[in-house]
Order: sequence, then structure tokens, then C-alpha cells
Amino acid sequence: MAKILVIDDSPLFRLLLKEILIHAGNECFDAATVTEGLALFFKEEPDLVIKDLIIGDADPVEVIKEFKKYNPKVKIVVCSTATQKGLIYKAIRAGAQDFLIKPFHTDEVTKTVQRLLAN
Repeated sequence: MAKILVIDDSPLFRLLLKEILIHAGNECFDAATVTEGLALFFKEEPDLVIKDLIIGDADPVEVIKEFKKYNPKVKIVVCSTATQKGLIYKAIRAGAQDFLIKPFHTDEVTKTVQRLLAN
């Protein structure tokens, strides 16, 4: 069982992701802001973080760098719309391992998470 942190300002998105992840046998925590997410990250030390690329309270690339600085082995998946491709590439260069395009399908989330946790 992996520990996964979901950070997104949409309560519906967090709920949906948590249901998918828990159904797949993972332990899941969620936060509505990057500040809350960082606190949970340091407390729970998750194996994987799924983060909305743009949340109003922090620079998306700097947050990824902060996660990787504290735990270089943590896997990071960013979620975004297809219109934010340039920022997705910056996030990957900063240390994110993959991305999910909103709206996504359950299978996409499950396969992405399983693949990253297996490596």
C-alpha cells in the first residue's frame, strides 16, 4: 500500500481522485492549498504526490522543487488542462515524473500511479 497525497483546490477533484486511489488499495491524504499540502507532505511522507499544476498560493515549479529537495525519491504527477503544455514541460524538468490531463479517466490515473510506484 502506497501513501499518496492529492493537492487540488477543487473539492470534487480531490474526492474523485481519493476514491480512485483508495479503491486501488492506497492510503490517501488531501489538501486544498499548497500550504496545507506541504504540511501533510512533511508529516505523512507520501510515496507519491498528485498535484494540480496551478493553485493560487504557490509557484508550481518551485513547489515541485521543494518536494524533491526534501525527498528526492518522491514521485510527482501534475494535473492540468491541455492548454497548459508549456507549464507541464517546466514541471517535468523541475522533477515531476508524469502528468494527467483534465478531465481524466479512472484507468489513466490507476495505470500512471501503478507504473510510477513500480519504479
